[in-house]
Amino acid sequence: LFSVLALGLGFVVGAAALAAAAEKDAERVIRVATPGTYAPFTMYDELTQEWSGFEIELWRLIGEKAGYEIEFVRVRLDNPATFAELDLGRVDTVAKQISITPVRQQKYDFTQPFFFSPYYIIVAEDNNEIKSWKDMEGRSIALAEGSAMNEFIAALDPENKVKKSVYESDKLVFQEVSVGRVDAYPGPYVELLDVLKRNSSLKLKAVDMENPIYVEVNAYPFARTDRGRALLKLTDGILTQMIEDGSYAELCEK
Repeated sequence: LFSVLALGLGFVVGAAALAAAAEKDAERVIRVATPGTYAPFTMYDELTQEWSGFEIELWRLIGEKAGYEIEFVRVRLDNPATFAELDLGRVDTVAKQISITPVRQQKYDFTQPFFFSPYYIIVAEDNNEIKSWKDMEGRSIALAEGSAMNEFIAALDPENKVKKSVYESDKLVFQEVSVGRVDAYPGPYVELLDVLKRNSSLKLKAVDMENPIYVEVNAYPFARTDRGRALLKLTDGILTQMIEDGSYAELCEK
């Protein structure tokens, strides 16, 4: 009887140890939600099933220095879906050049900034009427659902004199602007360069390059939970280390 009880107890202890080990392993994984469609920051190749881009490499370095595995969770829709994954606790943070905004700060805690993105008005190449934001009154601008740009544009247009067209994905808007279905789109110049490189049929340009309409401050959001706070502190520390040891600057130069 005692041997049977001891054997049973051994199974229970063994199972508990395995569960504890599995939980510990899970704690050493940072899950990052990203659509993989935002070049040159986060890209996913359907053919090779490989991730690439500035933020992908940044997170790999963070994981390497922190001793954590980084798991990229592909969310096929844009920001609303990625933030929904964060709200549900299925991921730890979101990567897609995420901006700090007043609305987001009410719900999430952010790391220190890792990137600053000037945004410009992007118009069709043959559009000579829009030369700056001042020319947007009565014209239309494309926005992406759930994007920080919606908050910034609303602040720039408090009297709602600019017509807004909201698209499900920001991947559609460049074509819409190029063919003239919408007059303009707010975007970072680095994204425009990459889009034109990948699709030479698009005829687009940025205007008033000396005066960006706003500058996004990019950082990583974490949930206000014990795990979220711990990972935020860890990530912040690694970002500081990378800035100090020069590895962040090396990544930017690639």
